[in-house]
Amino acid sequence: MKKVDLVISIVNHSNPELLHDCLRTLYATTHDITFEVWIVDNATGGRGVEAMRRDFPQVKWLFNTERKGFSANHNQVLRAARGRYICIFNDDTIVHEGAFDALVRFMDEHPRVGMAGARLLNADGTIQNCTFRNMSLAGQLFDLVFLPRPLHFLKRIEIDPAQYGHEEARVDWVLGACIVVREETLAEVGLLDEQMSPLGNTEDTDWCVRAWKAGWEVAFCPEAVITHLSSRSFRPSATGPDKVRIELWRTRLAYFRKHHGKLHEMAMRAILVGTLPYNAAVLTQTLLRGRTNLNDFRRQLSTFVRISEMGLRARV
Repeated sequence: MKKVDLVISIVNHSNPELLHDCLRTLYATTHDITFEVWIVDNATGGRGVEAMRRDFPQVKWLFNTERKGFSANHNQVLRAARGRYICIFNDDTIVHEGAFDALVRFMDEHPRVGMAGARLLNADGTIQNCTFRNMSLAGQLFDLVFLPRPLHFLKRIEIDPAQYGHEEARVDWVLGACIVVREETLAEVGLLDEQMSPLGNTEDTDWCVRAWKAGWEVAFCPEAVITHLSSRSFRPSATGPDKVRIELWRTRLAYFRKHHGKLHEMAMRAILVGTLPYNAAVLTQTLLRGRTNLNDFRRQLSTFVRISEMGLRARV
């Protein structure tokens, strides 16, 4: 049986309106390739599923009995599906005309490219950060601390400017909202690391870095355009610590341990712990000046405390 050109893996996080728009635009804008869509229902209780199965009967469904993380969900499709290329794709997306046609064409034309990402746009049409340089300790420090406005540019040192251009480019890693992987690359590099993303955070960085280490290239394909309604799938709680942000820093610590060894892990732990007094002081000053309310102050401070605690644990 002939393989389809592209298998698209999507996780349903109980956002039926978003997912319905994603599927509608996907089928309406993809014309030149053969493709399958697989949806992993992440123990949603079936909200909106019946309507989507009626409107898109060609979709293949997998159903979880308990909630799983980003990598574990997509890995179910990566193990089962058969296509020349496979795409991990977010449900909070709107596909522009010919985006997946362009991605498959790009991969066909560049046989050394093992993974590729599309141009991502915000809901207002502005460019969303989607191409990045390798993670560095300096980049993590600048990302974690509050910076005065004149120094905000330091928070962007790990963003690859290729995303602002109109030319294809080789980049260190691309955002996991849309990554197309070559079948041969997947066989060599392996599945997404489930330890990197019980929620969904640093698994995309790790996957792309592993591809580079295996001799494959990672590329940006600006001809393929996707609107990504960022973070609509994971809404942080309005009260208590921000669990998504805490998980982000847990996985970044795991990333440095995995790819850079003990010395970098210890330096990363020092960053997590050492930045707490400074961030707490800035938050307190902001509260005293009336620029934040007490509930938001408590929420942010408890988040930084939890992040700092990870730096002191033997293993996270």
